[in-house]
Amino acid sequence: MKKIIFLFFTFLLSANATAACDISIAAADNMMFDKRKITVDTSCTEVSINFKHTGKMPIKAGGHNVVIIETKDFNTVIGKIDMKLGADNGFLPEIPEVIVKTAIIGGGGDAKVAFDPKKLKKDGKYTFLCSFPGHYAIMKGVVEVI
Repeated sequence: MKKIIFLFFTFLLSANATAACDISIAAADNMMFDKRKITVDTSCTEVSINFKHTGKMPIKAGGHNVVIIETKDFNTVIGKIDMKLGADNGFLPEIPEVIVKTAIIGGGGDAKVAFDPKKLKKDGKYTFLCSFPGHYAIMKGVVEVI
């Protein structure tokens, strides 16, 4: 019996370790992420963000993405958002303040991006947001680094 319990807890721990390296997040037409906090585990060799747009709006009318930045850079990054840069660029120029970003997707779409979690510091403060113009005002959350 002890062996079964031990195996069960070992399974749970390994399942959680795998899940921490694979982040799933979604957003809908209501301009809300389904999470207010995501956790990045720096012990992972790679972290994948799996993003799903569960709404129906096309990219040009209501596309969404996930962008991770240092919280201190929030105003700098949103100041660079420009509709002229286009959805293909996430409405952002290539700037060092952007740690990672998914593609902008429309309703029913999904995007995946992988990155090295060592880019984040355990004592750092990070934010995730949508860089579609104007969406960042309510489409944002906290990135916890463990």
